[in-house]
Amino acid sequence: MPLTLEEILALSDIGQKINYLKKGRKTELPDRCKLWDDWNPERHEIMVDKEKYPDRKVLEKEAEKVFDEKTGKTYEIEARYKTEPVNRISIPLEQDIVNIQTAFTVGTEPSMDCTPTDDDEKKLLDAVKAVFKSNKIKYQNKKIVRAWLSEQEAAEYWYVTDDDSFWAKFWQKVKTSFGGKVKPTKKLKSVVWSPFRGDTLYPFFNDEGDLVAFSREYKKKLMDDSEITCFMTITDKMVYQWDLSKGYEERSAFIHGFPKLPVIYAYRPESYCKKIKTFRVRLEKLLSNYADCIDYHFFPLLKLVGDVEGFIGKNKDKIVKLTGEGADAQYLTWNQVPETIRFEAETLTNMAYDMSNTPRISFETLKGVGKASGTAFRFMFMGAHMAVENHGEVIGEFLQRRVNFIVSALGSINPTEFNKASQTIDIETDLIPYMIDDLNDKVTTAVSAVSGGIWSTREGIMFAGNADRIEEELKDIKEEQNEKVQSRSNIGGKQPNSKNQA
Repeated sequence: MPLTLEEILALSDIGQKINYLKKGRKTELPDRCKLWDDWNPERHEIMVDKEKYPDRKVLEKEAEKVFDEKTGKTYEIEARYKTEPVNRISIPLEQDIVNIQTAFTVGTEPSMDCTPTDDDEKKLLDAVKAVFKSNKIKYQNKKIVRAWLSEQEAAEYWYVTDDDSFWAKFWQKVKTSFGGKVKPTKKLKSVVWSPFRGDTLYPFFNDEGDLVAFSREYKKKLMDDSEITCFMTITDKMVYQWDLSKGYEERSAFIHGFPKLPVIYAYRPESYCKKIKTFRVRLEKLLSNYADCIDYHFFPLLKLVGDVEGFIGKNKDKIVKLTGEGADAQYLTWNQVPETIRFEAETLTNMAYDMSNTPRISFETLKGVGKASGTAFRFMFMGAHMAVENHGEVIGEFLQRRVNFIVSALGSINPTEFNKASQTIDIETDLIPYMIDDLNDKVTTAVSAVSGGIWSTREGIMFAGNADRIEEELKDIKEEQNEKVQSRSNIGGKQPNSKNQA
């Protein structure tokens, strides 16, 4: 019968305990070395596999027979060869595709929709945004998505540090909510874990498929440049740590203080570019061989047939006189045009981008577009936007879990200020695919929808891309409308002067 998490943590044998914690992973562990070989162009097989792609052996001196007068025997000297490196062209295709997909997914910051019902919820929403800003979440989102696409998994760990500078900047906005109480000193911070960063991740799922614990194995460098292997496990209440290098040594466990597991995790069964790897391998081989072919055939060779009878002329205008049957002189030229190579290279490249729903963002690709409208660009990038929708199945859930965790975490580290609001506030986040916006199109659409009664003024402002200061804009619009109404009433009700009365 499988053990529960509580039973595993209660085991006295640390080695057995860690072994069970590792077995809690329900998915296959990513092959970090193989993924890194695909990601790093210097590790592609065209660069490192000398058996599959050997260097070229070039004849330096032909075999010859030498007669030794002293012995009266003839000796054969073997041919001498030298090794010349062949062209090895690697293409960072996976990096380019993943970076473009990352930019389309979180290049535009995900939305955060919330309508606070009272002042406490508004202050909590401001606190969540301040946590995002202090942790540079808009950049961390790219790290998470890039790792998830290329490394198959990524995790974000949240912890608390003593730092009142965060609340010092925030104090003026929320001090009314604190009611004049002592300013908080705890700050939320986060760190990203992923295979390329040296982390081996072990999520622990219960029988219902819920993530109830999370373990991480990593190496820590000491002051004497030696390394020790560490293992840590995080539950919904505790953080446990062990050193594995010198036997199994347990370090002090501590309570993290959050009401939820402070780890957000994303996983995919294979890297995003696995299906286009064969295209990249073939493309690298094709271009490398073509480069060798150019090196050997770019300069034409002169073929002479016949007996050399003599030379006519001097220096630059010297002519070789050939005689005999079939005497001829001509250059060996490359008559075949490499259209097949160009066709295959373009086909492989296009298929790699098309099958991954990735637009080719380059000057050559976009120079013929001209001044296209926002609608035209949306059609051009439809495949990328469909890919973002698919990414949202995992990344969208990841972002929502992060928001929910931060709300609960702020309520736990500042219970007197945010605890009540953290239980009632509703914040939804969603991915916004990157798009080259046509501001004129957006404003025209917003004006038409608002004036036609389809949208409210608030929705029109948000659609036009001014969601960051929507409350200020609504207030300014209302004041301007009141001024116009007041101005009209003053003009309509203006009393005639004494001259007109007369």
